[in-house]
Amino acid sequence: MQSVLMAAAQAVTLDSPYDSVFVPLVDDLVDALAGDDPDTFFTAVEGRARLLAGEPSLRMADVFRGLQLGLDAFRRALGGAQPGATSVVALATQRLERLERESLLRAGVGFAEGLEEATEQLRRAVVALAATDPATGLTSAAEVGRRLAVELERCRRTEVGLGACLVAIVTDADEHRGSPADLSDLASSAARSLSAGLRRYDVVGSLSDREFVAVLPDVSRRGVQAVLERLRRSLAGECSPRHKLVFRFVATYLDVVDVGAADLLALLGRGMDEARRGAETVVWV
Repeated sequence: MQSVLMAAAQAVTLDSPYDSVFVPLVDDLVDALAGDDPDTFFTAVEGRARLLAGEPSLRMADVFRGLQLGLDAFRRALGGAQPGATSVVALATQRLERLERESLLRAGVGFAEGLEEATEQLRRAVVALAATDPATGLTSAAEVGRRLAVELERCRRTEVGLGACLVAIVTDADEHRGSPADLSDLASSAARSLSAGLRRYDVVGSLSDREFVAVLPDVSRRGVQAVLERLRRSLAGECSPRHKLVFRFVATYLDVVDVGAADLLALLGRGMDEARRGAETVVWV
């Protein structure tokens, strides 16, 4: 029987896009008919339909149509089998009829599950995109506020210190001669340096094209000072003298939390205003 079924399988060709639906299932179909064990074929049908659900060019109707066309083509190929295989063909055709309806049902189940998975993946991608600043790849300003609120609440519960740093690229508009592209490249380079200088569970985000914030949970004041020094060293080589640009840093440390996320960001912002006006590289608030 196996040789008759393989010959029928090799004779089956469908027009695109239906080849992509049925052809990967042929080996499992042959095994199911030869051994009268449809479970492997049903599992393959479900898996294939689940996979195809993520293809934007294929609809559920295409999956059903491709599977139906494939089974019909296989049945016709069996009918044209070599002489002397009549009994084998009759048995294989009987088994094919038994599994046909169930396989279509399994295709529907698989496609529905695959569509749900694809939708969930798309949702996660959209959420991740909304949480990321496209220019720097850092956490977006809105997501920074949300994450900061979470860390502040954690700090309240655990009574473990929380640090925060605001970093700004400061330029004198009258002196700066770099192009917007120079500033964009500098911001991207600074973002990479900031990310590399923090722990994996710290939050580093972009508040604007020239301001970055870092949230440092579970840290001491000494730890915040160490982070600041590390970031200053890391960013020191980013600006060339011709740019007339400098980095300013504002830092704070909380061991008792009595402010919200918006208030803390506003506090850091006022500290940055002070840093921009003065000569100090680092301002504590």
